[in-house]
Amino acid sequence: MSMANTFTIQAVSGKEYHYDFVGSIDAQASETLESLYSVPADSYVLLDFSRVERVNSMGLSLLLKLFEAWERKKIRVEVQKLDRMVSMLFKITGLGRFVKDGKVAAAVSTASVNPEPPRHAEHKAAASVIHDKLNFVASLQSGQQLTGWYLLNTYLQRRMKKAIHFEQITETPDGNAADLLFAKPFEACLMIKQYGFIPIMRPIAEADEVVILARVDDTRTLQDYEHTCVGTATKDSFVYLLGRFLCDENGLDSAAFTFDFAGNEIKALQMLIRKKCDLVFMLKKTFESLSSFSRNNVRKLDESRTDFACHLFCIAPHLKEEGIALAEILTDMENDDHGRQTLQDIQIQGWSKPEEGELNMLQMVYNRYIV
Repeated sequence: MSMANTFTIQAVSGKEYHYDFVGSIDAQASETLESLYSVPADSYVLLDFSRVERVNSMGLSLLLKLFEAWERKKIRVEVQKLDRMVSMLFKITGLGRFVKDGKVAAAVSTASVNPEPPRHAEHKAAASVIHDKLNFVASLQSGQQLTGWYLLNTYLQRRMKKAIHFEQITETPDGNAADLLFAKPFEACLMIKQYGFIPIMRPIAEADEVVILARVDDTRTLQDYEHTCVGTATKDSFVYLLGRFLCDENGLDSAAFTFDFAGNEIKALQMLIRKKCDLVFMLKKTFESLSSFSRNNVRKLDESRTDFACHLFCIAPHLKEEGIALAEILTDMENDDHGRQTLQDIQIQGWSKPEEGELNMLQMVYNRYIV
């Protein structure tokens, strides 16, 4: 088994409660981390992350649980030698206070990631429409998926034996008019918090990572884009937040940026190509699905590797009982020809149940920076 799939804790010789973390911290790290709950009260613990290859959302959740248990025992814990992406995750989730010397915590203050930018475009609220049939709305990961989602809607109608109306959305959905929902990370958080939607499934092995793009003929490095204009889809998105963190990690003050919100990522890209902005924050999956013409007109300055957020398939609270059957239908799509073809058309490998730790960490980010 490769190091990427294992996690070990090595005690540093001659230094009490000084540990080297080695490998990947994910759901499988739970049993290994359990050994650290026995650290006695009033101790000092130093954790070295220099050989940590990856921390995903479940790993962050496990670390937060451990650190909070230590705090209750008046144990002082510090973490050192985090790589750039792990440092970003610590900042986003509020774990930065545990970093040795406070370097991560001080790098980007809560004020500097205030989701309200210097100026923004207002978006129209979705109209409240009541339908006799189930309403299925989706924020697609890329425009090329649209036909596939209509096929998925037909597939669900046949399997659920219900009439379902499908609609693609580009704005925050109306929680009173949606029954089934495939939503971006922060849209899902809003619907869970405000309307009681229930997340039942997520795409397998997919996370909503972010790229920062510039025009191909603009040869500046990312650090050179101070006080610049940035285009992106919406201000209430994980793309916007993570793009700002990537810039802050490169020594820029994202609070000094001017933001233009285009409503969707393709319009934001057009703004960049037409020189109406200098940078664009975009979903990595959207970038990878661009035409060769669009790809040849931009260049990638940076990208995230957080494995942190993903689209969620949610149901309205009044469909709680039907949600069990729907989850089984989505899971079973890999086992029949029509289901497999539809998965290919929507560019998703399959569906899995979201882990509680993933949902907790995502909602923590949402509550911290959006609410």
